[in-house]
Amino acid sequence: MSTATQPKISAEVRERTGTRYAARIRADKKIPAVIYGHKQTPVHIAVDAKEMIYLLHHNAHLIDVEVAGKSEPCLVKDIQWDYLGSTVIHVDLARVDLTEEVEVEIEVELVGEAIGLKEAGAMLEQNTNTIHIKCLANAIPEKLTHDVSEMTIGDSLLVSGLTMPAGLTAASDADTLIAHLSLTKVAAEADDDAEGGDQPEVIGGKPEDGDKPEGDSK
Repeated sequence: MSTATQPKISAEVRERTGTRYAARIRADKKIPAVIYGHKQTPVHIAVDAKEMIYLLHHNAHLIDVEVAGKSEPCLVKDIQWDYLGSTVIHVDLARVDLTEEVEVEIEVELVGEAIGLKEAGAMLEQNTNTIHIKCLANAIPEKLTHDVSEMTIGDSLLVSGLTMPAGLTAASDADTLIAHLSLTKVAAEADDDAEGGDQPEVIGGKPEDGDKPEGDSK
């Protein structure tokens, strides 16, 4: 979700904290959360579960949180899941100045049809789906896209090779592997056999000079 249309969510202050009260909040179809940072006192809140999950599923990084009649921009800093990894049980939100540089994790989407995929048995494997970037808080993109149309067999895409929009800087290691285009093992073995494996023995063929056919004692 682009910060150009910065999403908003309403929250209510939680008067109590703790496991038991958090469970009651979740039973009421809400998610416990906390707002902290900028040397201000943390505020424990509860937000509508459906609204928050919608924002998270749409890659919202910066959210205007309205609580007690006041709205402030917050970064989604951490999401806690249940033991099954299927339900959000808590969200950490950090206060942020829209003009300050922040570091966030964003999705990397590969677009285009790699030319190398036209070869039989070719496969483009994406090894990393997200990277960390640095940019102004009000310029966080929904995701980062990269065109892989020119990739051929044996090509690798590293963080250093990603196309970064103006204002964005990669914070992940430059040598981190994003994607690799290669032949599947079966296809590679088939190519090796075709290029020159063992030559088949010709039964009854003429022996080479100096060789004597088996069984010939003359």
